[in-house]
Amino acid sequence: MFDQYTEIYLLFDDGNVLNNNKIRGEQWQKLIGEFMTPNFGGNPKDWGTANAKIVENFINKGIPTLMYEHKEKNHKQYIEWFIEYWINNMFDYAGIERPDESKYNEIYYNAAKYVNLRVNSAFPDVKETIKILCQKGYNLCTASGTESIELKYYLEGMEIKPYFNKFYGPDLVNTLKVDDKFYTAIFTDLRIKPEQAIVIDDKPYYLKIAEKLGAHTIQACLIDEVEPKFDNYIISIKSLPKIIEKIIHESN
Repeated sequence: MFDQYTEIYLLFDDGNVLNNNKIRGEQWQKLIGEFMTPNFGGNPKDWGTANAKIVENFINKGIPTLMYEHKEKNHKQYIEWFIEYWINNMFDYAGIERPDESKYNEIYYNAAKYVNLRVNSAFPDVKETIKILCQKGYNLCTASGTESIELKYYLEGMEIKPYFNKFYGPDLVNTLKVDDKFYTAIFTDLRIKPEQAIVIDDKPYYLKIAEKLGAHTIQACLIDEVEPKFDNYIISIKSLPKIIEKIIHESN
């Protein structure tokens, strides 16, 4: 239940909520080539194709499924596995000799910074809507499977980073976005009850988890592939403030 004294926290997923993953993926292919070629040789097209193959493998697997396979790992263990996987496959696909393993983290995070600050894949009206929500006094946080450092780069490039209080990332709670432990860890870190949170995500898998914990949910149906499966959903980011107000009114 909300009242005038209740602090309300909006927890945003990133992909297909703030950013269009299809557009972002296409731009990643170009930008990663721009970064890798002058640093490691080869040509931009091959680097872009290499990254596209890696992403395709992940999409075919299904991100929740892939993460679930690694659920016994904490975040630190998982990201070590992922960076090694990404670097090895990028260099192998591009036909370039792998670098020394001691350089893997540096390469990965420098590449992520270069690309994430430059992509332009935000859905229309995201910046204006986020600003409105912040002005209304809501506490804005991310709740994504992407690390906080990368989320900050994305949001900085979108010019909305100052409106957010926290950038969850599984690294902030050392818990993968796999099951209820992820959201529970966020609620604990924020020192809030689940009922104070409104989770905005495109995937029913995550929204069902949040609902079972007691959080409110809004499904982002901003791309054609996502069909509404929840009572509260948006097909345009501009309608988000209205849906949030509806949830608050119905909860009083």
